[in-house]
Amino acid sequence: MINGVNGNLRRGSGAAGAGDSAQDEHQRVEDQILRVENLSVRFGQIEPVKGISFSLRRGERVGLVGESGSGKSLTALSIMRLAHGAHLGGSVWLGDEDLLRLSQRELNRVRGGRIAMVYQDPMSSLNPVHTVGRQLIESIRLHEAIDKRAARERAVQLLDDVGVPLPQQRVDQYPHEFSGGMRQRVMIAMALAARPEVLIADEPTTALDVTTQARIVDLLDDIAVQHNTAVMLITHDLGVAAGFCDKVHVMRHGEIVESAPAVDLYARPQHDYTAALLGAVVDLKIDVTKPIPSEIVHTPRVREPVPERAAAQPLLQVESISKTFSVGGGKTITAVDEVSLDIHRGQSYGLVGESGSGKSTVSRCVMALTPIDGGRLFFDGHELHELGAKDLRHLRRRMQMVFQDPLSALNRRRSIIEILVAPLAAHGIGDKRSRVQKALEAMDMVGLPREFADRLPHTMSGGQCQRAAIARSLVLEPELLILDESVSALDVTIQAQVLNLLRDLQRALGLSYLFISHDLAVVRYMCDHISVMRRGQILERGTREELFDDPQHEYTRSLMAAVPIADPRAERARRREATRMVAALHDAEAAS
Repeated sequence: MINGVNGNLRRGSGAAGAGDSAQDEHQRVEDQILRVENLSVRFGQIEPVKGISFSLRRGERVGLVGESGSGKSLTALSIMRLAHGAHLGGSVWLGDEDLLRLSQRELNRVRGGRIAMVYQDPMSSLNPVHTVGRQLIESIRLHEAIDKRAARERAVQLLDDVGVPLPQQRVDQYPHEFSGGMRQRVMIAMALAARPEVLIADEPTTALDVTTQARIVDLLDDIAVQHNTAVMLITHDLGVAAGFCDKVHVMRHGEIVESAPAVDLYARPQHDYTAALLGAVVDLKIDVTKPIPSEIVHTPRVREPVPERAAAQPLLQVESISKTFSVGGGKTITAVDEVSLDIHRGQSYGLVGESGSGKSTVSRCVMALTPIDGGRLFFDGHELHELGAKDLRHLRRRMQMVFQDPLSALNRRRSIIEILVAPLAAHGIGDKRSRVQKALEAMDMVGLPREFADRLPHTMSGGQCQRAAIARSLVLEPELLILDESVSALDVTIQAQVLNLLRDLQRALGLSYLFISHDLAVVRYMCDHISVMRRGQILERGTREELFDDPQHEYTRSLMAAVPIADPRAERARRREATRMVAALHDAEAAS
């Protein structure tokens, strides 16, 4: 194994070349604001981070990439001294202070002041019972001796700086009143409250739609340039890292296996693992006829095929459904507005759009989990929302759902075998012995080893948990699977494995998919028919070829332009063009 900055491979690390002067080298060292030297993290006998080293200069944008479990987030938490229960070795120099040697009082002065962190899930990081303004004011006054009025003015200015519209009004709103992208902007505003010299952003764009993701990356870019802030971006999204980072470190199993300027690393990866990560990226140029390269190849066991029925009859018919929600004060929002679509047997139908477009509400209406206000829904000729509870329960055996976060969707107190047996027991299928056998066969089908049967979800990786979630949906032998952002938070290679698995299962079992996602590249790979949603309406629909070869709506074109490219030069050019397109679209909407 090549250990990158740990000793053997040191490409583009900022060390002086033969033509560099001693003065240039001295200036580079002077500019270093954060130096991580031989950092190790231990929990008892386990060492998830093994003596890594890297540095950040003022204004530099550095990426730390790798899969879940590689040690990225633990590295960030250790730098911040937030890895509770861990024994830390090595040094973390912030200027001339070693953070690992500071007292708690000294650390409180530095943390949030000179160095700050933005976390992956802003909803769990923000206090739901306090307004965002109160939380910002508290953060500001912790590091500055100013009164509440001045702190509130600063809070409003920070919200304005990070692009939150109507900051004077929104400062008094609660976190649940913000979208995911806006909550992330609030978190960035809090991190900037004390004007830090170093900003660590841990997966700040994970599970965000492509246009929101692009705005967050642009914001981090502006922070680095305008405030000369060193930014460390932790991500498993190689497209995002390509367009943002000056330099990239690749982590695996607690070690940095490769380190190089972004342009060099993407063009000429030296480590097999880096090449494998790049090879597993799903973009708009991937060949949809071939499996995505990944480390695991699995062919599911084929069960008896479902008898073919008349092809003219869609399995699912959605006819002009609408759904309106009350938001208080006598106001309502229309989440779904006259949406129609048909899904035939064995077909993959994609529903794409930004967060808040109404995609997930459509899925809940299809499952009859949310009542509709208008229109009709038919599954195999049965009008779903007209059925009684008993008939609906029977029909739900034939349509199942796979959710975005498998760890939240699985019962953490139950073993995998108990989780898989539960749907069979709920529907009164078989006896105890036959249920266990059927559950084990479902595990075989999704490539989850049987030794995982007695494991709890929290002891498994994200990809393994998602396989278990898919197995749970298959034990009832459904005909339709609704996949709601089912791969959006997975690592690139795990995502590739799950997508390959879903395609294999569809061929083997004759499944139909309603594939809901904000990722156009993934939808292009998975789906033969696609609809684009925005603000509750379908703006454009067509076959994969029609939609991606000749998109008709400006919004569809802007979504496609926002898909990251795992190539630094191409990604930076794409970001400039995407920013222009989105601005033009917003200007046109404002004018109309």
